[in-house]
Amino acid sequence: MSPHLPTDEQVRTAMESELAESEAAGRRATITNVEKRLGVTHATFYRNYPEPITWFTTRLADRHRPTTTPKNSARADDENARLRRENSDLRKLVRIYAEAIRQLTVDKAALEDELQALGGVTSLIERRRREA
Repeated sequence: MSPHLPTDEQVRTAMESELAESEAAGRRATITNVEKRLGVTHATFYRNYPEPITWFTTRLADRHRPTTTPKNSARADDENARLRRENSDLRKLVRIYAEAIRQLTVDKAALEDELQALGGVTSLIERRRREA
């Protein structure tokens, strides 16, 4: 290793600082910021520090992974149960409305036939059936 490159301990310290500062500032920590802190180019950093980079990316992934606690899990289960009940209720309503629409369609057809009979209108379909 060249004498001008930082040691693994310096790299680890810079990475920990970047993680802490980024969390405090509410931004995402990056390897680029670590490289700038250390004054090392991107290619040189990746070539000489693969293990610390792996450690850093693992820490980032752990930080962004949602933690599930039994309390959160129970809350999620309750929410899922509520959504299932709501879904079931809505499906029942859709079936009721579909039946109401079907019944209204039948009633409309019957009323149109009655209106045509009272108005003296002869249906061509019925006339053809009688003639056949």
